[in-house]
Amino acid sequence: LREANMKADLEAPLPAGQEDLAIQCRDVCRSYGKLKVLSNLNLAVPQGHIYGLLGPSGCGKTTLLKCIVGTLKISRGHITVLGKPPAFPGHDVPGRKVGYMPQDLALYNEFTISDTLTFFGRIHGLTSKETQARMNFLIEFLDLPQKHSLVRNLSGGQRRRVSLGAALLQNPELLILDEPTVGVDPVLRAKIWQHLVEIVKTGKVSVIITTHYIEEARQANVVGLMRNGCLLAEGPPEAVMKQHSATTLERAFLQLCQTSDQISSKRGSSPQGEQLENSQSFESGRDESQPILAVGLAAKDEIPKYTADWKVRARHLLPKWRNIAALMIKTLVRMKRMPFSLCFQFLLPVIQISLICLCVGGDPNGIHVAVVNNETAPSSFSQSLLSFLDNSSVHQVPLSHKEAFEGIYNGEYWGVIGFGKNFTSYLTKRESVLEAKGHDVLFQA
Repeated sequence: LREANMKADLEAPLPAGQEDLAIQCRDVCRSYGKLKVLSNLNLAVPQGHIYGLLGPSGCGKTTLLKCIVGTLKISRGHITVLGKPPAFPGHDVPGRKVGYMPQDLALYNEFTISDTLTFFGRIHGLTSKETQARMNFLIEFLDLPQKHSLVRNLSGGQRRRVSLGAALLQNPELLILDEPTVGVDPVLRAKIWQHLVEIVKTGKVSVIITTHYIEEARQANVVGLMRNGCLLAEGPPEAVMKQHSATTLERAFLQLCQTSDQISSKRGSSPQGEQLENSQSFESGRDESQPILAVGLAAKDEIPKYTADWKVRARHLLPKWRNIAALMIKTLVRMKRMPFSLCFQFLLPVIQISLICLCVGGDPNGIHVAVVNNETAPSSFSQSLLSFLDNSSVHQVPLSHKEAFEGIYNGEYWGVIGFGKNFTSYLTKRESVLEAKGHDVLFQA
């Protein structure tokens, strides 16, 4: 009876006319270099409904969700989320208004379940009491281990449930779940869907969910069938199946893909370029006045221009203290749980400085230098100058001019120090004259 009531709630017809949209995508394009991932995609998610986004791997579902959240910028087109573009100044998207569960688990392995949920609670501005209450509920609801269990010790399915709990923590207005039921047993999967139905019905929450289980998406109010970066069809599950005379969503999806391939082969173009206006069906025999769209998109000339006050922009640029505190606590906890990494961080500068001191900038030692001294007097300035050189660093080898340069050519000596026979007398003249104008005096000295 409960399952029948759930199905009746989910399959209730959508209100007629233009509705408020939680998400609106108009002619969205996204490319990675020359690779087109999203091509003129139109999508509409009504507020207070569950939207099931279906499609094979690599069709662009995850890229679309990242663009909706605001972590990726679109190449062309227009997206509004809860009334404003994502990442708009003063708009909590991404932020507290959106709960996002990515396909790749964005969890810290050094955290416990409690640390993880507390961290996201601080980021979203929840009080300790609110965080603790939500944590106790989510641990019981998602059948998680004890809250002091480390994330690195959890199984893959348990980690996905922790990620789902982080998305549900702050009771967001919009839930974006990228394959939340992968690796989850059927009982818990049904429980998750039941919870989504309840929060949508009671809290006016909007949910967009991707899944590989096509039949599972029949529980959604609206489904969108996506392939090659385009939306093939969009509407209530029963309407999509009825339109294609199919008993299952999987069969309807197969017919849409086959029809898409036939049309693209006839027109000599790729499936990406064949997105139908207002996401209507590909079947040519259908009455064009009866689209299967659940909601309508705003016309291009109806898309408003959004501007933010300079004060809002300034506040948006400044970091929030609660975020700084959350990040500092996160770093301290990770350092505490990784002592070897902490030791390495302290030892690495010491090792680097030691290597630099050993290899660079040391005093030279035992350098063989040839000395050519043409002065013979023991009291000459050249002898005094040579006596000041440190013999431990510079090893002086007295040689003749010819022997010195032959040794340099043969690589026996690092250099030559030479003194002319009149070095002392000319140096004395240079010091006694205020301005040494003679080039010969300067050269000899």
